[in-house]
Amino acid sequence: MKDTIRRRIVKKELLFLLVIAMLCGASSCKKENTEPNSSNPNVLPPLTHEGKNTFGCKVNGEVWVAQMPFAVGGAIALEGTYYTNTNMMYLVAKRKLEEEGKFDRIDILVENLIQNGDYVMLTDDNQMRGFTDYEGNYNCSTYRYNDDLLRRVIITYFSPSQGIISGTFEMDLINPSCPGDTIRIREGRFDWRMTVY
Repeated sequence: MKDTIRRRIVKKELLFLLVIAMLCGASSCKKENTEPNSSNPNVLPPLTHEGKNTFGCKVNGEVWVAQMPFAVGGAIALEGTYYTNTNMMYLVAKRKLEEEGKFDRIDILVENLIQNGDYVMLTDDNQMRGFTDYEGNYNCSTYRYNDDLLRRVIITYFSPSQGIISGTFEMDLINPSCPGDTIRIREGRFDWRMTVY
């Protein structure tokens, strides 16, 4: 009788351990998410105009999507201001990929923004930074706009009443300390719920 009870207990324990092992194994299988607007940093967000606070582009051919890890008070990957008194938009997108050792940002500054259309980013006498690398992954830490280089923004949706600015962008950025080194940003897009001042 004791052997029968012992066998039942052992069978239940083995069955329990088998179920636990299967659950652990199944939870470690992950399907890569390739949906746009997912947390996958390898997929550009879709072109939208709903104020979703998305920002993405290709930096020298590599997909770059604004994202920050969780932080107390909330992680802020996209921030900026639209100044109604000067019609100026200043937008900053940040990306931190801790496992890959990447932390960088892209800045966009546009003035006289009053409607949909083509705009040129400000250079501030070639001092306006456009790309900053905080981790040493590029030859220089800061790359700036230049009057002679590409720096285009197309505003595709502009609604101050809804608080939304959306558009596309492309730019070439340089640092005179790194001759011949250019950051080329292409296929840029953003959909921003703006802060208005």
